[in-house]
Amino acid sequence: MVAHAHQQEPRTIRIDDVEIRTAEGLVLAGGEALTLSMREFQLLVAMVDRAGGIVRRDELCHAVWGRELRPGDRSVDVYVSKLRAKLEAAAPGRRFIHTHPGFGYRFQPQLSREIDTGASPRTETGHKA
Repeated sequence: MVAHAHQQEPRTIRIDDVEIRTAEGLVLAGGEALTLSMREFQLLVAMVDRAGGIVRRDELCHAVWGRELRPGDRSVDVYVSKLRAKLEAAAPGRRFIHTHPGFGYRFQPQLSREIDTGASPRTETGHKA
């Protein structure tokens, strides 16, 4: 038995540049509709439901595949990588999914520049916004 995101109540989730319409299986990022597999969509919903917090790989496996994570199973990592690439292609300059080695993944939209430098956004004059 597989746990499906569509078993939940239909809803629209908006976080930053991402909009998820669960009833339609539709994801918009940067205003662009993404073509996601069912697994990618389910992973996104599972991570967004805990946005800002770390979701363990075994939790994602159970939520999406409906089973325990097996030793050496890289399915979660492969699908997260595909999902990350699609989100970042649709909204360049943004990072959405962050890896926490040994813990799991965190969904939290950020500007790539903030992540790379650890700096907060600055205005054109160089002052912090």
